[in-house]
Amino acid sequence: MKQFLAACVLATGIIACNNSTDQKESSAASTVTDDAVKEATPAGTINVAFSKKDKDTSTVTFNFTVDTLKYEKSFDDLPLMKGFADTAIYRILWDKPNSVWIGIIKANRDNRYYHGTQDGASLKILWVPSPPARIYQYIDKKLGLGDVIRQQPLVEKYKENFQSGLIISDFIVELRPSSSPNSIDIYIKFGGAERTLNMPVYSNGKPYIQAYKKDDVFVGLQIDGELEEYYEVKVVEGRIGARQLKSVVK
Repeated sequence: MKQFLAACVLATGIIACNNSTDQKESSAASTVTDDAVKEATPAGTINVAFSKKDKDTSTVTFNFTVDTLKYEKSFDDLPLMKGFADTAIYRILWDKPNSVWIGIIKANRDNRYYHGTQDGASLKILWVPSPPARIYQYIDKKLGLGDVIRQQPLVEKYKENFQSGLIISDFIVELRPSSSPNSIDIYIKFGGAERTLNMPVYSNGKPYIQAYKKDDVFVGLQIDGELEEYYEVKVVEGRIGARQLKSVVK
């Protein structure tokens, strides 16, 4: 008999919630335009290197210089995005000659930001959980942090055969017409487990499926050229689950 999953919720342990400390704060600064950020001519250099990339948490090491000052700092708790070239998963912004921001894509597709500055005759680099909106908006939109993910193909049906846990099966995610007006059905299946979700659709929104990994896909709407993700569907240790990322608001 086929197993049916609880809609929009993954079983405990399948998908962890995003680390709240990495979430960007909403503020009035979010209304500041990208023009408020002016890229500066660096008075030094910044080098970014990753190690232990095969582990759940990787190490990022920064070598930071300003004029004759030199500083090295490592952070060992970075859940790094895997499967892409190192240079594709980070971006660097010098907003002042002695001030540099580094944005890095994490494994959960959220971003983490670090800030290097000069303090008198010394340098420092800190992890900044909530950078100013004008900074992360510029890094994300102007410098293209996350483009490597957003540029993956958009499809209406995804099918991939692989082994997860003890099960070898087709992982299927498919957009299907819905009997409900102004919505679309999302059919998901792996092994003997299947489920149909429903997603409302804007009048100008185009539904899509985008694979991030062979066992991890996102479903959303393309609206005015922007991708809005609403569901994540994932297979872990032979179990399929879906979680709702946000509600569709018309």
